[in-house]
Amino acid sequence: MKILIAGTTGESMPPPYGGVPKASLLYAREWIQRLNERVGIAFVFAPPNPDDLGAGADYFFEFDSQPNKLSKIWFLLRHSLAHPILYLRIINAYFRVHPVLVKDIFLYAAYGIWIDQLLLRYKPDVLLLESALIKGVVAAFVASWRKIPIVTDSYAEICDEHMGVNAYLTFEQKKTYWTKVLSMSEYVLGISNCSIGALHYLPKEKVKVFYDTCDFTLCRSEIPFTQTKLRQQFQLAEHRFLVGAVGAFEYRKGHHHLIQAAALAIKKGLDIGVVICGGSGDPEKWRKLATEFGIQDRLSIFEKLPEQELVKILHCLDVYANLSNTHRSCGLDLALLEGMASSIPVIVYKNGGLPEAVSEGKNGWIVNTDDIPGVAKVLVDAYALSPEQRREMGAESSRIASKYDIRFTSVIKHDWLREAVSNYTSRQKSA
Repeated sequence: MKILIAGTTGESMPPPYGGVPKASLLYAREWIQRLNERVGIAFVFAPPNPDDLGAGADYFFEFDSQPNKLSKIWFLLRHSLAHPILYLRIINAYFRVHPVLVKDIFLYAAYGIWIDQLLLRYKPDVLLLESALIKGVVAAFVASWRKIPIVTDSYAEICDEHMGVNAYLTFEQKKTYWTKVLSMSEYVLGISNCSIGALHYLPKEKVKVFYDTCDFTLCRSEIPFTQTKLRQQFQLAEHRFLVGAVGAFEYRKGHHHLIQAAALAIKKGLDIGVVICGGSGDPEKWRKLATEFGIQDRLSIFEKLPEQELVKILHCLDVYANLSNTHRSCGLDLALLEGMASSIPVIVYKNGGLPEAVSEGKNGWIVNTDDIPGVAKVLVDAYALSPEQRREMGAESSRIASKYDIRFTSVIKHDWLREAVSNYTSRQKSA
């Protein structure tokens, strides 16, 4: 079975590792190395020194380098003029399900032509879309016309009322849009609580509920340095209590809440530091916030770390926090699972599926969403624990994360892809 992964709209091929591109590479690596499949991945642009995860997939790039306005215009013109009939057909198909005209469709219709050329050249048995956003929808149109079965990974774009089309379509328009768009897929996969969106519009048998994944083996790999040596390497205070978070430098990730909560705990005389790792977004706002609260010397920010370095940072932490504070939170996400796999107690908001990370309360704390004083109180409680108590909680975190190791989740997802191809083939034969 030949698999093509496409549709991602965010950061391109890592490093740095955004969640969706990283998961794509992890799955591709497992399917290639363990199951002997051939896998291609379409990314936005080719960065320098790509793929330090060693997936070894077939890579296809829309742009040679990070696109700007001029390169996007050239991309649009080049592809739309090469196949004007297909270009107009894509726009018409989108307008039929989405009656509000959006300017993005003009660029992404050109992407549809690029995908069509890729499908004809690569000839995949199945197309795995890494979002149900406009880019994925356009790719689904083309794959449907080419009679290639589709499986869609969905996240918060279906259930979050503030994302994408949900922000401006009426109730009836959304129902029409999502029903028609999602019905093009053999299966729609949804992470934990984010699967609810797909279940609103599709029969149960077409929706596969799953949890995100993590490279548990990598996170648990033996690092030939003590925590003290690791902290020295990253210029972190050797004896300070460190709480960390990983994710884009965006407000929805809750890093600003963590900084404010740490400031409240520090006012009580606690020696606490905050470590934030991310790729996309602007971290300068976090530095300004830390300065505003007088803890600028307690904040350490790391940008675009290679994978091995990120794992080392996780092993420097005493506690990991996921304070995602919007409906875009899809529960046990990759970054949270990697923190847990690194044997760290966790603090999470009571938001979406996040509480599932500490369902029995043995490995961390659940705080009401947006309750910054509540997070500060938990930091005080965590600080008061002995290192041995935190190690015991971290061991429980690791046990939970082990169930979502890529070695297991990749087999489950692969089976769904095989089912999708089989179901589609049988239906085509009987037609």
